[in-house]
Amino acid sequence: MASSLSLEILDLRHFAAPTLRPVLDAESAIWRERLNWDYLASAKLLLQYLDARSLPGYVAVDSGRVTGYVFCVYEDSKAVIGDVFALPEGLPRAGSGLGLSEPGAGREVEESLLQRLLELLLHSPGVDRIESQLLLHRDGEHSEIFIRAGFDVFRRLYMRRSLMGALEDARFDMAAELEMRPWHDQDLNAAGKLIAEAYRDHPDSLINDQYRTVHGSQRFLQNIVRFPGCGIFSQQASHVVVDRKSRELVALVLGSMVSAQCGHITQICVHPGYRRLGLARMLLRVAALQFQRLGMTELTLTVTEANTRAVGLYRTEEYDVAHSFNAAVWVKRGT
Repeated sequence: MASSLSLEILDLRHFAAPTLRPVLDAESAIWRERLNWDYLASAKLLLQYLDARSLPGYVAVDSGRVTGYVFCVYEDSKAVIGDVFALPEGLPRAGSGLGLSEPGAGREVEESLLQRLLELLLHSPGVDRIESQLLLHRDGEHSEIFIRAGFDVFRRLYMRRSLMGALEDARFDMAAELEMRPWHDQDLNAAGKLIAEAYRDHPDSLINDQYRTVHGSQRFLQNIVRFPGCGIFSQQASHVVVDRKSRELVALVLGSMVSAQCGHITQICVHPGYRRLGLARMLLRVAALQFQRLGMTELTLTVTEANTRAVGLYRTEEYDVAHSFNAAVWVKRGT
């Protein structure tokens, strides 16, 4: 643990990618151990932004060595805190391993980094909303610092099921006016409309305001389908349900591969007018079978704990809670 006398918090944009590589390597190991998630693709993208000196954030420097970082991205008047991480026991030295035996040992450094970033964002006149979902960090690890700053904090669940052995049959007797088919790239615009309808007055729309509009939902989908932040998009595991008469999308499931063994449900939703028909359960089973055929041995998803109906469905589909984390949201008064 760095002492308060030796620790400096400095602008991230002043540091080149190689200085953060040991930190990202250590973080990637924890992503693999805790979530079975290959963080290397995200780390590679992050390093590209670092080399461009375009990523807002801070680094923790102890005796000249980078031991932690935090960053955010701006989306119009919203700031999204992308990640915070500090080496558990300072910078590992040659032959010492990664020093990952005490994952909470770097918490004070992480909170110093978060505090500095929040001070910046909360006093930025152009920022009306701040969102944060720190998937790697356990529930409660940094919740106090967000609560003190005026954020609302929501508990989210990381659920996991095995894909080993025979899986439940995915076939259902769908209504004659509905058909299921694989995802097509041209579905993106229609899927944005579906997500905005499905998440109206939904707990997740409090956490991620992109769900509230068609345009925001389309941006969300672009990130899932075209960028590696949520794994490598799997078209084979992604399906939509279409109303034969109107040709409108009424349900969808999207999936990504987050490691060589693990698939992840990045989005599943059903239009309010088509709920209680078993569509979500069918789509979950279709995705599970497709991921199994791709060689995945487990499948994961995230869900807000307050969404009790969805949590109940996932439990009946053999998903168990493997990890819990926090989402935090701040909204400027009067907006």
